[in-house]
Amino acid sequence: MIISNKAVQRIAQIYQEQKQISRARQKTADVSFSDEVELSAEGKEMQVMLQKLKDAPAIRPQAEEIKKALKSDTYEISTRQIARGILKSFDRG
Repeated sequence: MIISNKAVQRIAQIYQEQKQISRARQKTADVSFSDEVELSAEGKEMQVMLQKLKDAPAIRPQAEEIKKALKSDTYEISTRQIARGILKSFDRG
């Protein structure tokens, strides 16, 4: 069997390439990654608003009572309150 110089050189070249690939993989394995999120000013403001909504007193029980009263036709409308609301809207506008 004859081993040519070209074959030996090719084997040496492949060996070097494998070494370089191995080193590159080792370098990337040593790097640690971390995720970061930075909120914009608008995002931070929205987060504050959402927290205020969560902390606000619950209106849902009152709304549920009104819904039940409307369905059962027992909801009484105060004409005075309606008139006051209309007048207030004119004062604001």
